[in-house]
Amino acid sequence: MDAATGKILYKKDSELRLPPASTTKVVTAILALESGRKLTESITVSKAATRVPASKLYLRPGQTITVEHLLYGILLSSANDASMVLAEGLAGSVERYTELMTKKAHDIGALNSNFTNPHGLTAPDHYSTARDLAILFRYAMKNPIFREIVQTKISSVSSNSIVRKRTVARRISVRNHNRLLWNFDGAIGGKTGYTYAAQKCFVGAVARNGVTLIVSILGARDQWGDTRKLLEYGFDNYQTLETQPAGKTSTNEQVNIRTDRISASIIAPQEDNKSQSSDGYLLQVGSFRERDRADSLVKQFSADGFEAFVETISLTGGQTTYRVRVGPYAELLEAQEIAQEILHKSGLRVLILPAPAALEPADNPS
Repeated sequence: MDAATGKILYKKDSELRLPPASTTKVVTAILALESGRKLTESITVSKAATRVPASKLYLRPGQTITVEHLLYGILLSSANDASMVLAEGLAGSVERYTELMTKKAHDIGALNSNFTNPHGLTAPDHYSTARDLAILFRYAMKNPIFREIVQTKISSVSSNSIVRKRTVARRISVRNHNRLLWNFDGAIGGKTGYTYAAQKCFVGAVARNGVTLIVSILGARDQWGDTRKLLEYGFDNYQTLETQPAGKTSTNEQVNIRTDRISASIIAPQEDNKSQSSDGYLLQVGSFRERDRADSLVKQFSADGFEAFVETISLTGGQTTYRVRVGPYAELLEAQEIAQEILHKSGLRVLILPAPAALEPADNPS
Protein backbone atom coordinates (compact mmCIF):
# COMPACT_ATOMS: atom_id res chain seq x y z
CA MET A 1 0.00 0.00 0.00
CA ASP A 2 1.17 3.51 -0.81
CA ALA A 3 1.12 5.26 2.58
CA ALA A 4 0.61 8.67 1.01
CA THR A 5 -2.53 7.81 -0.93
CA GLY A 6 -3.77 4.54 0.57
CA LYS A 7 -3.71 2.91 -2.86
CA ILE A 8 -3.06 -0.82 -2.89
CA LEU A 9 -0.15 -1.57 -5.21
CA TYR A 10 -0.14 -5.36 -4.90
CA LYS A 11 -2.51 -7.79 -3.21
CA LYS A 12 -3.09 -11.50 -2.71
CA ASP A 13 -6.19 -12.68 -0.82
CA SER A 14 -6.29 -9.25 0.79
CA GLU A 15 -9.93 -9.61 1.91
CA LEU A 16 -9.58 -13.10 3.40
CA ARG A 17 -10.55 -13.07 7.10
CA LEU A 18 -7.70 -14.54 9.14
CA PRO A 19 -6.52 -14.55 12.76
CA PRO A 20 -4.21 -11.52 13.05
CA ALA A 21 -2.26 -12.61 16.16
CA SER A 22 -0.43 -9.69 17.82
CA THR A 23 -0.89 -7.31 14.90
CA THR A 24 -4.15 -6.80 16.84
CA LYS A 25 -2.11 -4.61 19.18
CA VAL A 26 -1.95 -1.86 16.57
CA VAL A 27 -5.64 -1.22 17.26
CA THR A 28 -5.12 -1.68 21.01
CA ALA A 29 -2.55 1.12 20.89
CA ILE A 30 -4.61 3.40 18.64
CA LEU A 31 -7.53 3.30 21.03
CA ALA A 32 -5.31 4.03 24.05
CA LEU A 33 -3.59 6.94 22.35
CA GLU A 34 -6.94 8.49 21.42
CA SER A 35 -8.61 7.81 24.77
CA GLY A 36 -7.74 11.22 26.18
CA ARG A 37 -5.88 9.64 29.11
CA LYS A 38 -2.46 10.96 30.00
CA LEU A 39 0.57 8.83 29.17
CA THR A 40 1.79 9.36 32.74
CA GLU A 41 -1.38 7.94 34.26
CA SER A 42 -0.76 4.78 36.29
CA ILE A 43 -2.97 1.71 36.04
CA THR A 44 -3.16 -1.07 38.63
CA VAL A 45 -2.49 -4.62 37.45
CA SER A 46 -5.31 -7.09 38.09
CA LYS A 47 -4.93 -10.78 38.84
CA ALA A 48 -6.86 -11.64 35.67
CA ALA A 49 -4.42 -9.68 33.53
CA THR A 50 -1.45 -11.64 34.86
CA ARG A 51 -3.01 -14.98 33.94
CA VAL A 52 -2.95 -14.41 30.18
CA PRO A 53 -0.42 -16.62 28.32
CA ALA A 54 2.95 -15.28 27.13
CA SER A 55 4.49 -13.28 25.62
CA LYS A 56 4.42 -11.11 28.75
CA LEU A 57 6.13 -8.53 30.90
CA TYR A 58 5.27 -10.84 33.81
CA LEU A 59 3.49 -8.11 35.70
CA ARG A 60 2.17 -8.96 39.16
CA PRO A 61 -1.21 -8.23 40.76
CA GLY A 62 -1.27 -4.92 42.59
CA GLN A 63 1.63 -3.38 40.69
CA THR A 64 1.11 -0.10 38.89
CA ILE A 65 2.44 0.87 35.48
CA THR A 66 1.88 3.94 33.32
CA VAL A 67 -0.04 4.05 30.06
CA GLU A 68 3.16 5.01 28.24
CA HIS A 69 5.13 2.05 29.58
CA LEU A 70 2.25 -0.29 28.77
CA LEU A 71 2.32 0.94 25.18
CA TYR A 72 6.07 0.31 24.92
CA GLY A 73 5.55 -3.18 26.33
CA ILE A 74 2.73 -3.86 23.88
CA LEU A 75 4.33 -2.52 20.71
CA LEU A 76 7.94 -3.61 21.30
CA SER A 77 7.70 -6.84 23.32
CA SER A 78 4.15 -7.72 22.27
CA ALA A 79 3.22 -8.17 25.93
CA ASN A 80 -0.19 -9.79 26.32
CA ASP A 81 -0.48 -8.94 30.01
CA ALA A 82 0.20 -5.26 29.25
CA SER A 83 -2.63 -5.34 26.69
CA MET A 84 -5.02 -6.71 29.30
CA VAL A 85 -3.99 -4.11 31.89
CA LEU A 86 -4.50 -1.32 29.36
CA ALA A 87 -7.93 -2.57 28.32
CA GLU A 88 -9.16 -3.00 31.89
CA GLY A 89 -7.70 0.29 33.03
CA LEU A 90 -9.03 2.44 30.21
CA ALA A 91 -12.43 0.88 29.56
CA GLY A 92 -13.27 -0.91 32.81
CA SER A 93 -13.34 -4.33 31.14
CA VAL A 94 -11.75 -6.22 28.30
CA GLU A 95 -15.17 -6.75 26.71
CA ARG A 96 -15.91 -3.03 26.55
CA TYR A 97 -12.43 -2.23 25.25
CA THR A 98 -12.66 -4.74 22.42
CA GLU A 99 -16.07 -3.41 21.43
CA LEU A 100 -14.45 0.01 21.13
CA MET A 101 -11.53 -1.50 19.18
CA THR A 102 -13.89 -2.98 16.60
CA LYS A 103 -15.86 0.25 16.33
CA LYS A 104 -12.67 2.26 15.89
CA ALA A 105 -11.42 -0.10 13.18
CA HIS A 106 -14.70 0.23 11.31
CA ASP A 107 -14.62 4.02 11.67
CA ILE A 108 -11.14 4.07 10.12
CA GLY A 109 -12.32 1.94 7.20
CA ALA A 110 -11.25 -1.54 8.28
CA LEU A 111 -14.75 -2.96 7.88
CA ASN A 112 -13.74 -6.60 7.63
CA SER A 113 -12.26 -6.86 11.14
CA ASN A 114 -13.65 -7.92 14.48
CA PHE A 115 -11.77 -8.03 17.78
CA THR A 116 -12.68 -9.98 20.91
CA ASN A 117 -9.46 -9.45 22.88
CA PRO A 118 -6.75 -6.77 23.02
CA HIS A 119 -3.73 -9.07 22.51
CA GLY A 120 -4.51 -11.25 19.49
CA LEU A 121 -4.45 -14.74 20.96
CA THR A 122 -6.65 -17.01 18.85
CA ALA A 123 -10.33 -16.71 19.70
CA PRO A 124 -13.65 -17.26 17.90
CA ASP A 125 -14.79 -14.24 15.89
CA HIS A 126 -11.41 -12.51 16.29
CA TYR A 127 -10.22 -11.75 12.78
CA SER A 128 -8.91 -9.18 10.35
CA THR A 129 -7.58 -9.06 6.79
CA ALA A 130 -4.30 -8.03 5.20
CA ARG A 131 -6.04 -5.02 3.66
CA ASP A 132 -7.62 -3.93 6.93
CA LEU A 133 -4.32 -4.17 8.81
CA ALA A 134 -2.61 -2.02 6.19
CA ILE A 135 -5.38 0.57 6.57
CA LEU A 136 -5.10 0.50 10.36
CA PHE A 137 -1.30 0.78 10.37
CA ARG A 138 -1.39 3.66 7.88
CA TYR A 139 -3.78 5.46 10.22
CA ALA A 140 -1.69 4.67 13.32
CA MET A 141 1.52 6.01 11.78
CA LYS A 142 -0.07 9.46 11.59
CA ASN A 143 0.08 9.56 15.39
CA PRO A 144 3.54 10.89 16.39
CA ILE A 145 3.62 8.93 19.67
CA PHE A 146 2.76 5.65 17.95
CA ARG A 147 5.32 6.40 15.27
CA GLU A 148 8.01 7.11 17.85
CA ILE A 149 7.33 3.93 19.80
CA VAL A 150 7.34 1.53 16.84
CA GLN A 151 10.65 3.03 15.62
CA THR A 152 12.31 2.34 18.98
CA LYS A 153 14.66 -0.66 18.89
CA ILE A 154 15.36 -1.18 22.60
CA SER A 155 13.94 0.50 25.68
CA SER A 156 12.86 -0.30 29.23
CA VAL A 157 9.67 0.03 31.20
CA SER A 158 9.04 -0.02 34.93
CA SER A 159 6.28 -1.30 37.16
CA ASN A 160 5.88 -0.17 40.75
CA SER A 161 5.02 -2.16 43.85
CA ILE A 162 4.42 -1.06 47.42
CA VAL A 163 6.74 -2.97 49.75
CA ARG A 164 6.63 -2.04 53.45
CA LYS A 165 5.05 1.31 52.60
CA ARG A 166 7.80 2.05 50.09
CA THR A 167 7.46 2.25 46.32
CA VAL A 168 9.80 -0.24 44.68
CA ALA A 169 10.35 0.01 40.93
CA ARG A 170 11.03 -3.03 38.74
CA ARG A 171 12.79 -2.26 35.48
CA ILE A 172 11.98 -4.46 32.49
CA SER A 173 14.00 -4.41 29.27
CA VAL A 174 11.92 -4.44 26.07
CA ARG A 175 13.26 -5.14 22.58
CA ASN A 176 11.42 -4.53 19.33
CA HIS A 177 10.48 -7.76 17.51
CA ASN A 178 10.58 -5.98 14.13
CA ARG A 179 13.81 -7.24 12.54
CA LEU A 180 13.56 -4.75 9.68
CA LEU A 181 14.62 -1.96 12.04
CA TRP A 182 18.06 -3.54 12.26
CA ASN A 183 18.74 -4.64 8.72
CA PHE A 184 16.36 -3.17 6.15
CA ASP A 185 17.05 0.25 4.68
CA GLY A 186 14.31 2.77 5.47
CA ALA A 187 12.32 0.70 7.99
CA ILE A 188 10.26 3.06 10.17
CA GLY A 189 8.17 0.71 12.28
CA GLY A 190 5.92 -2.30 12.34
CA LYS A 191 4.17 -4.92 14.45
CA THR A 192 4.79 -8.64 14.39
CA GLY A 193 2.49 -11.45 15.45
CA TYR A 194 2.48 -15.22 15.84
CA THR A 195 0.15 -17.93 17.07
CA TYR A 196 -0.14 -21.52 15.89
CA ALA A 197 -3.44 -20.74 14.16
CA ALA A 198 -2.30 -17.43 12.64
CA GLN A 199 1.29 -18.44 11.84
CA LYS A 200 3.62 -15.47 11.35
CA CYS A 201 2.11 -12.05 10.71
CA PHE A 202 3.53 -8.60 10.10
CA VAL A 203 2.37 -5.11 9.26
CA GLY A 204 4.84 -2.27 8.91
CA ALA A 205 6.17 0.66 6.93
CA VAL A 206 9.38 1.47 5.06
CA ALA A 207 10.37 4.84 3.54
CA ARG A 208 12.81 5.33 0.67
CA ASN A 209 13.43 8.23 -1.71
CA GLY A 210 10.33 10.11 -0.63
CA VAL A 211 8.04 7.05 -0.92
CA THR A 212 6.56 5.21 2.08
CA LEU A 213 5.15 1.72 1.55
CA ILE A 214 3.09 -0.32 3.99
CA VAL A 215 3.27 -4.09 3.86
CA SER A 216 0.82 -6.47 5.53
CA ILE A 217 1.23 -10.25 5.65
CA LEU A 218 -0.91 -12.83 7.44
CA GLY A 219 -0.27 -16.57 7.69
CA ALA A 220 3.36 -16.48 6.55
CA ARG A 221 6.02 -19.07 7.25
CA ASP A 222 8.92 -17.15 5.69
CA GLN A 223 7.91 -13.94 7.44
CA TRP A 224 10.93 -11.77 6.76
CA GLY A 225 11.81 -13.27 3.39
CA ASP A 226 8.34 -12.61 2.00
CA THR A 227 8.18 -9.16 3.59
CA ARG A 228 11.48 -8.15 2.01
CA LYS A 229 10.45 -9.43 -1.41
CA LEU A 230 7.18 -7.54 -1.33
CA LEU A 231 8.86 -4.31 -0.25
CA GLU A 232 11.71 -4.55 -2.77
CA TYR A 233 9.19 -5.29 -5.50
CA GLY A 234 7.14 -2.29 -4.44
CA PHE A 235 10.06 0.12 -4.48
CA ASP A 236 11.57 -1.27 -7.69
CA ASN A 237 8.26 -1.00 -9.55
CA TYR A 238 6.66 1.93 -7.75
CA GLN A 239 6.18 4.16 -10.79
CA THR A 240 4.58 1.36 -12.80
CA LEU A 241 2.34 0.15 -9.98
CA GLU A 242 1.21 3.68 -9.16
CA THR A 243 -0.19 4.18 -12.67
CA GLN A 244 -1.95 0.79 -12.84
CA PRO A 245 -5.48 0.12 -11.57
CA ALA A 246 -5.49 -0.48 -7.81
CA GLY A 247 -4.01 -3.84 -6.89
CA LYS A 248 -3.34 -4.82 -10.54
CA THR A 249 0.01 -6.52 -11.18
CA SER A 250 1.51 -7.15 -14.60
CA THR A 251 1.63 -10.84 -15.48
CA ASN A 252 5.28 -10.34 -16.37
CA GLU A 253 6.09 -8.80 -13.01
CA GLN A 254 4.73 -11.22 -10.42
CA VAL A 255 6.31 -11.01 -6.98
CA ASN A 256 8.57 -14.01 -6.48
CA ILE A 257 7.16 -15.21 -3.18
CA ARG A 258 5.66 -18.45 -1.94
CA THR A 259 1.95 -17.70 -2.09
CA ASP A 260 1.25 -20.84 -0.09
CA ARG A 261 3.03 -19.17 2.80
CA ILE A 262 0.89 -16.08 2.89
CA SER A 263 -2.68 -17.31 2.87
CA ALA A 264 -3.96 -19.30 5.82
CA SER A 265 -6.07 -21.28 3.36
CA ILE A 266 -3.37 -22.80 1.21
CA ILE A 267 -3.90 -23.81 -2.41
CA ALA A 268 -1.45 -26.65 -2.94
CA PRO A 269 -0.58 -28.73 -6.03
CA GLN A 270 -1.84 -32.27 -6.51
CA GLU A 271 0.25 -33.89 -3.81
CA ASP A 272 -0.46 -37.61 -4.13
CA ASN A 273 0.54 -37.66 -7.80
CA LYS A 274 -2.24 -40.13 -8.61
CA SER A 275 -3.90 -38.01 -11.24
CA GLN A 276 -3.52 -34.55 -12.62
CA SER A 277 -7.26 -34.21 -13.20
CA SER A 278 -9.38 -32.66 -10.49
CA ASP A 279 -12.99 -32.43 -9.43
CA GLY A 280 -13.34 -29.46 -7.12
CA TYR A 281 -11.40 -28.88 -3.91
CA LEU A 282 -10.70 -30.72 -0.66
CA LEU A 283 -9.73 -29.31 2.73
CA GLN A 284 -7.01 -31.17 4.60
CA VAL A 285 -7.39 -30.54 8.33
CA GLY A 286 -4.87 -32.99 9.76
CA SER A 287 -2.34 -35.73 9.06
CA PHE A 288 -1.56 -38.52 11.54
CA ARG A 289 0.56 -41.64 11.84
CA GLU A 290 -2.08 -43.23 14.11
CA ARG A 291 -5.42 -44.20 12.57
CA ASP A 292 -7.36 -43.77 15.81
CA ARG A 293 -6.34 -40.10 16.09
CA ALA A 294 -7.52 -39.47 12.54
CA ASP A 295 -10.82 -41.25 13.21
CA SER A 296 -11.34 -39.19 16.34
CA LEU A 297 -10.89 -35.94 14.42
CA VAL A 298 -13.29 -37.11 11.70
CA LYS A 299 -15.96 -37.80 14.31
CA GLN A 300 -15.42 -34.33 15.77
CA PHE A 301 -15.82 -32.64 12.39
CA SER A 302 -18.76 -34.84 11.41
CA ALA A 303 -20.52 -33.87 14.64
CA ASP A 304 -20.06 -30.22 13.65
CA GLY A 305 -21.76 -30.86 10.32
CA PHE A 306 -18.73 -31.15 8.02
CA GLU A 307 -18.33 -33.96 5.47
CA ALA A 308 -15.08 -35.39 6.85
CA PHE A 309 -13.25 -38.61 5.98
CA VAL A 310 -9.87 -40.30 6.32
CA GLU A 311 -7.61 -40.92 3.34
CA THR A 312 -4.82 -43.48 3.78
CA ILE A 313 -1.56 -42.53 2.06
CA SER A 314 1.44 -44.83 1.63
CA LEU A 315 4.77 -43.07 2.13
CA THR A 316 8.28 -44.08 1.16
CA GLY A 317 9.94 -46.54 3.51
CA GLY A 318 6.76 -48.53 4.04
CA GLN A 319 5.19 -45.90 6.31
CA THR A 320 1.55 -44.87 6.24
CA THR A 321 -0.12 -41.57 7.06
CA TYR A 322 -3.82 -40.93 7.66
CA ARG A 323 -5.06 -37.60 6.36
CA VAL A 324 -8.30 -36.10 7.57
CA ARG A 325 -10.05 -34.24 4.80
CA VAL A 326 -13.31 -32.35 4.38
CA GLY A 327 -15.29 -31.99 1.16
CA PRO A 328 -15.07 -32.01 -1.76
CA TYR A 329 -16.40 -28.60 -2.85
CA ALA A 330 -17.04 -27.68 -6.46
CA GLU A 331 -15.90 -24.05 -6.24
CA LEU A 332 -12.74 -22.56 -4.75
CA LEU A 333 -14.71 -19.76 -3.10
CA GLU A 334 -16.89 -22.29 -1.28
CA ALA A 335 -13.80 -24.19 -0.12
CA GLN A 336 -12.25 -20.95 1.18
CA GLU A 337 -15.43 -20.07 3.07
CA ILE A 338 -15.54 -23.50 4.74
CA ALA A 339 -11.83 -23.22 5.56
CA GLN A 340 -12.52 -19.90 7.24
CA GLU A 341 -15.45 -21.38 9.17
CA ILE A 342 -13.22 -24.21 10.42
CA LEU A 343 -10.57 -21.68 11.43
CA HIS A 344 -13.05 -19.62 13.45
CA LYS A 345 -14.61 -22.64 15.14
CA SER A 346 -11.51 -24.67 15.95
CA GLY A 347 -8.45 -22.49 15.36
CA LEU A 348 -7.18 -25.08 12.84
CA ARG A 349 -5.49 -23.90 9.67
CA VAL A 350 -6.28 -26.06 6.66
CA LEU A 351 -4.82 -26.85 3.27
CA ILE A 352 -6.99 -26.37 0.20
CA LEU A 353 -6.15 -29.07 -2.34
CA PRO A 354 -7.40 -29.93 -5.82
CA ALA A 355 -9.64 -32.98 -5.44
CA PRO A 356 -8.89 -36.04 -7.59
CA ALA A 357 -11.55 -36.67 -10.21
CA ALA A 358 -14.41 -38.96 -9.18
CA LEU A 359 -13.31 -38.91 -5.55
CA GLU A 360 -15.18 -41.37 -3.37
CA PRO A 361 -14.65 -40.82 0.37
CA ALA A 362 -15.14 -44.54 1.09
CA ASP A 363 -12.70 -44.46 3.97
CA ASN A 364 -15.11 -42.57 6.21
CA PRO A 365 -15.49 -44.46 9.51
CA SER A 366 -18.97 -45.38 10.60
